[in-house]
Amino acid sequence: MNRHQSYTIKKVQVDNSHQVVAFMMKIRKEIFPMLSQDPLPTDLLHFEQHYIHRENAVVYAAFSPDEKVLGTIGIQIYDGRFSQLKKFYHQINTAEIVKCYIDSNYRRLGIGTALFNKALGFCCDVGYQKLYLHTHPFLPGAIPFWKAKGFEDRLAEEDLIWNTLHMDMKL
Repeated sequence: MNRHQSYTIKKVQVDNSHQVVAFMMKIRKEIFPMLSQDPLPTDLLHFEQHYIHRENAVVYAAFSPDEKVLGTIGIQIYDGRFSQLKKFYHQINTAEIVKCYIDSNYRRLGIGTALFNKALGFCCDVGYQKLYLHTHPFLPGAIPFWKAKGFEDRLAEEDLIWNTLHMDMKL
């Protein structure tokens, strides 16, 4: 796909959710090989209940003209699952960006930015006040991408595998 070919961003619905979950699992195995033997994550196992049938959650996907999934981004309410972040998000209506994946053959074409802009619009429409995500230094281009979108470092963890960087931005 060259820079002039088109793609369409769509809200994932029941009819294309299996295709999107398959894409997410494929990319997850590529970028997180250490997780490749793990079972399907709960949010993907119950994708429709987690993303499609909730007013405060959504997944968008970028599709090629022949309906191939090129990228995804999900929004869900931040659930407080990281105890080390309680002081940052305890009384704020915070959304979490999840499953932001772009097929490696289609990176640097603006798809990630287009998906993020769509997700940002959703967050503003729903009334979220803050947007949270976490990423890892071993993911090529991830940290500069999120910083360019306005995210700021909140907490950098130091461990042997993940070195998770927690980031957020006010909406």
